[in-house]
Amino acid sequence: MAEEFSTLLKDNPRVSKVWSFDRKRLVEAFAWLKFLRELKSEDYDLVLDAHSSLRTFIARVYFLIFSPKTRWKKISKSRWRRLGYITFKKLWPSAWRPIHLSHAAAKLAGGTGQERPELSWITTVAKPLDSHSSAPLEFGNRFKTVAIVPSSAWPGKQWRTGHYLEWMIAFRKVQPDTQFLILGMRTDRAATELRNQLVESGIKHKDGIGHYNLPEVAAVLSQCDLAVGVDTGLLHLSEAVGTPVVALFGPTRSDFGFGPTHPQSVPCNTQIWCSPCSKDGTLCFRPFRRFKCMEEIAPEVLGLSTQSLMKETRAEPLLKSGQAEADLESRRK
Repeated sequence: MAEEFSTLLKDNPRVSKVWSFDRKRLVEAFAWLKFLRELKSEDYDLVLDAHSSLRTFIARVYFLIFSPKTRWKKISKSRWRRLGYITFKKLWPSAWRPIHLSHAAAKLAGGTGQERPELSWITTVAKPLDSHSSAPLEFGNRFKTVAIVPSSAWPGKQWRTGHYLEWMIAFRKVQPDTQFLILGMRTDRAATELRNQLVESGIKHKDGIGHYNLPEVAAVLSQCDLAVGVDTGLLHLSEAVGTPVVALFGPTRSDFGFGPTHPQSVPCNTQIWCSPCSKDGTLCFRPFRRFKCMEEIAPEVLGLSTQSLMKETRAEPLLKSGQAEADLESRRK
């Protein structure tokens, strides 16, 4: 697996060895082939290809030539189902839409398809949650903690910073005992931009940007009441450690093959006609207002979804958008 994700499996008591590969080494000649030679020397009987990518295709050909006795099974990524959905949009029958990747992965490994990612063990090996933070988190009955994950590797999947601000102000009016935790890497522009706007607006929050490695992020997410953000890896990690999510879908859809699977999670799908357009938003064909799909998801929609998942939710409705904007302006003054 990719080296940057290997820490999620290295201490798993059910995994005897993790083979990791630095994807940056792909610029070196034959780096991948050298790596495949190392794997071949282990003399495995069976390979389960959970990626079905160009790299694993090369690996499959390599093993076919140099280790023909090794059996190879690859995951189905529902590429034709996804292409049909992208082409015909909402007219594409639901029965023909992509099979969820967790279902396909479970079937690949010999399961029933109902199994789901489960990484709760990782919280027992992670470092103390406040070991890198100058503002320790307070979990428990006193506070409700909402993790916010605003960044994605694909700009077309990100929500406007202003929308997050409106939602946070309105949500705290209804749930004053909520602490917001911003998560991401130091290089995540959307996360750092949101943090800077929160500081400028005087909105209290916990800054977790760049403070944790992946196992520590998993431990933090396991203690949160809810995780909110765009369609990205940290929300999948949140569900894997037992924390429900509210996920925003614009260029993709929750039934695109990788939507939320936690029974309490809620997807927020855009209602714009041109969604889905691709798995990452790069194929947006709108000449004007590109990525309008994400703009169309109003803060009030997120507010209703998040309120429904928080324990002891009050009955008062969220503030209207104009009220939240006025409150934001007063804070800035």
